Amino acid sequence: MGDLSFLQQLHRDVLVGTPLTKNSQDYASFLNPHVSPQDSSARVNESHNQIYLESPNWGTWSHQDSAVSDALAIMTDDKSDSFANTSSSMFCSREMILLQLTLIKMMIAKVQSQETEFNIKQKYLDIITILLKETKIDSKLICLCSSSDKLLSHMASKSIASLIFFQLKKENTFNVTWLAFCLKTLSEFPKSDQVAECLWILRAIIRDILKDKDLHKADILKKVFTPLDTVLEGFYNSILSRRFNCCQDTSLYSKAANNLIGFIDFLEVLVASRIQIESHFKCQRILFLNTSGILDLTYSSVDYLIKKKSIMLLKKCILYKAGEDFISGSLPTLSLQDPYLDKDMLALANVVLQAVNLGWLNQIPVSEKASYFGGSEAQPEDGIHSGPDQVILRALSLILLKALEIKVQNASEAAEIKDLTNSIFREFLGIRGQNPTDFGDNQNIDRGNIGTHGATVIY
Repeated sequence: MGDLSFLQQLHRDVLVGTPLTKNSQDYASFLNPHVSPQDSSARVNESHNQIYLESPNWGTWSHQDSAVSDALAIMTDDKSDSFANTSSSMFCSREMILLQLTLIKMMIAKVQSQETEFNIKQKYLDIITILLKETKIDSKLICLCSSSDKLLSHMASKSIASLIFFQLKKENTFNVTWLAFCLKTLSEFPKSDQVAECLWILRAIIRDILKDKDLHKADILKKVFTPLDTVLEGFYNSILSRRFNCCQDTSLYSKAANNLIGFIDFLEVLVASRIQIESHFKCQRILFLNTSGILDLTYSSVDYLIKKKSIMLLKKCILYKAGEDFISGSLPTLSLQDPYLDKDMLALANVVLQAVNLGWLNQIPVSEKASYFGGSEAQPEDGIHSGPDQVILRALSLILLKALEIKVQNASEAAEIKDLTNSIFREFLGIRGQNPTDFGDNQNIDRGNIGTHGATVIY
């Protein structure tokens, strides 16, 4: 039976829960992607943007960018092989690697499932242990994450995230190889090339920790955040201080945009961990203590999608809703047990209200283009344009109302509350120097102001 046929049969066995009869060492050998690092760090060959993969049957493989094909190109000394044979081998090797990654992730999931029979679970556990301790599978998966083949990179990222979470949960250890890679990638920004992948994997690990109902989450998160705390704080300041020029090289701008999108998604899990777990690492609190960086992003030169994601992040943060998309059931919060969380929220509310007083709302663009799945845009008919982005307007309204609520709850004098409320709502409704009692007079409202569209809110 060939390697690919064996893996396909193994996939069927794992899928239906058939006991594995061969030696665990044999299964681990078949599941081991034969990545051949060309330098000491098993990274991409920067001069040719290649990842080298070696197969025990087919020699050394090189994955490289190509406008013609994303398939893996075989590199052997035999120059007489036909193109047809090479193409067949390329497809076979790529399919094998994807199947290996899929099986690794499936086995990890089966080990953690209570529905898996003990004997089957133990077999999978033996195989995973061999992969980790004897084949250096973690280093090879990190190498594959840098592949320009998006599917290969994504599957490698999912597999390494599952492995790291598995080690944290079962062995109470944080993978040293991954940690070294992560620290190097984030500390060397913006020179590092794998920031988006690194953030995605970190986000997946923390998300899985928060989702797990059996873990002592505070202890596990301490293992993750302790070595990363200082680096993440520096990375936050570094990535938000950079200026983006949409007219620069397309590939560079695309890379910068992907990094920012991944960073905003990562910030949400940091905020979710702060809201749900009583721990006070700087990286968990950084959005609360340095809110201005995200506020500045909402009116910078970045894509509208990034501005929108930044505003939605602020909304989820101030409403204690961070993590609601991936944590089932009602979200627990520590507001009553953790006074430091209240202080963090007050710090965030103060910055938001100060920004509103300084005209922040007037600087936020509201797209008038209709957005559709797939990225297409509707062409306006007869000069009729779609209205403003109601999602953004509602989010901004909720941010402002919650910030006011937090501030009012912590205000000491009634006069302070009155002055604050009057100044904020003048700014919110686009009225300068207007008596708040006249807010119902629509003739006095500037219809071109962003605040006008968000005046009516369902809280």
